[in-house]
Amino acid sequence: MDPRPLRFLVALTLSAACASVQPPDPSAATFTIDGRPITLVAGHAEQPAAPGSASKILTDLGPQRVDGDVDGDGRPDSVVALVYRPGGSGTFTYVALLLNPASGPSGTNGVLIGDRVTLSALRLDGKAIVVEYLDRRPGEPFATAPSVATTKRLSLTGGKLAAQ
Repeated sequence: MDPRPLRFLVALTLSAACASVQPPDPSAATFTIDGRPITLVAGHAEQPAAPGSASKILTDLGPQRVDGDVDGDGRPDSVVALVYRPGGSGTFTYVALLLNPASGPSGTNGVLIGDRVTLSALRLDGKAIVVEYLDRRPGEPFATAPSVATTKRLSLTGGKLAAQ
């Protein structure tokens, strides 16, 4: 019996199995911001600012997302923007990574991009995460619209996301 058809069938099956791995769903994941776990439900999280407080800390999944294999395990991960509003006038943009190991999705820490910035793009450059956004000049008030094109590069080291 010729083993070539069997080898072809095994290779085709393995190829189809690898291609079927989908990026994880960040709208139902847990990330960490400033040491505090944030669990999103339908892309939103709401936590009391303090025990018994009526003030809420709000976190929302931003519209920017890029999928790709950041950790090198052959499975697609998801890089996301998180909009964090801890109360007051600040609206902080963070970038986090939802890893996709075979054992199940796992969110990383969020890296602060800035307060009241405008995120332009998230993209991957190899294993590096490139964040493009508009910020203000030093000393400009927050009432000034962000207009300074800025880029940050992030990388995953030891399971933590950090600026390069």
